[in-house]
Amino acid sequence: MKRNKKIVLLAHCILNVNAKVYGIATEPAGCTQIITGLLDRGFGMIQLPCVEQSCFGINRWGQVKEQLNFPGFRTKCRSLLQPIVEQVSDFYANGYEIAAVIGLDGSPACGVNYTCTGNWGGEIGSGYDLPAKIASLAILREPGVMMEILQEMLKEAGITVQFLAVDETNPEASGKDLMANLR
Repeated sequence: MKRNKKIVLLAHCILNVNAKVYGIATEPAGCTQIITGLLDRGFGMIQLPCVEQSCFGINRWGQVKEQLNFPGFRTKCRSLLQPIVEQVSDFYANGYEIAAVIGLDGSPACGVNYTCTGNWGGEIGSGYDLPAKIASLAILREPGVMMEILQEMLKEAGITVQFLAVDETNPEASGKDLMANLR
């Protein structure tokens, strides 16, 4: 049996940038250096769902954590993550190493170390104080909503796993850091 029993969970857009908000993809298909690095090191990959696309579609605007942190979105996260957590629990119970969950920092759903925050919502355009809304955007040093839910669900399942992040703006350096932090 050639399998090495090492698994990582990946934010959806690391494997499929097509799910990202228009205009922010930095790769044509996926984060090749990250994916290749993981495969070369023998990791199997489980792709996490893109809850933002599921709730708001491909034509959505960029959002901040405050817009996603409401009961309906949190319930949708749990619903979409439940089969993933069940699959991970089965692997874990059968001796597989769940090496990491890999998110995408800056994302309001999949950020690990930081997410985006701001007074973002309502109408845009003249008469709606768009410059003040843009000026309110900032970095929040906490996980995105879906990563918070996934942490809770894995803890409930008795699975301890490290959460790591990709900086998509610098995939080469990010890939090296990521590989150095994988056990």
